[in-house]
Amino acid sequence: MRNSVKWIVVCLSLISFSKVNSQTLEEELSAVYQQVDTAKTMNTYMSAAAQFELIANMYSDQYAANYYAAYSKAMVSYVEKDSKRRDLLLDAADMFYAKVKQIEPSNQETYILGALLANARLSVDGGSRWKVQGEIFEANLASARAINPSNPRINHLKGVAVFHTPKMFGGGKKNALEYLQKAEEQFAQEKETAVVKPHWGKNRNAFFLNQCKED
Repeated sequence: MRNSVKWIVVCLSLISFSKVNSQTLEEELSAVYQQVDTAKTMNTYMSAAAQFELIANMYSDQYAANYYAAYSKAMVSYVEKDSKRRDLLLDAADMFYAKVKQIEPSNQETYILGALLANARLSVDGGSRWKVQGEIFEANLASARAINPSNPRINHLKGVAVFHTPKMFGGGKKNALEYLQKAEEQFAQEKETAVVKPHWGKNRNAFFLNQCKED
């Protein structure tokens, strides 16, 4: 029953989306981005991801359209509880990410999205994936850092990864705090321009930072 309700919500969102598909790419992305950036429920995440996928299919040659389709599915995977469904979501995200890499392979945000997807895979089964996905994660962050060390999403993703790493392996809230605080400083300096230039992470970083400060 719960899954049926979820898909009813998604279908209703798609009907609503079809009514405004005369908008520009930037307008369509901006409207949906506000949903996923403030999402707190599975239904909201799923609705946004479904709409981003429609946009990506309509603008299949556009970097931002494919970027957000991959990004939103990664975010849904973090909320989904079933491991198999999480991997299926990430399989779909990888298809859009492949297009992202074809369009702008050397964009710093392309590397950051690659790190996000690797981290999402790790969160499904860190015990058996830490070596392969961990290396992909770090390599992508290093590539992004070489282009722009001030990009806040680098420290944000590193902080979140450390947050979820067991203390015995150098993780935990205390060790994550440094990265998340640095990311907060960098987010404060980042100009939130048009949505076609990714600038996500500020709200999510604040959430994890508060979690670290609670202890």
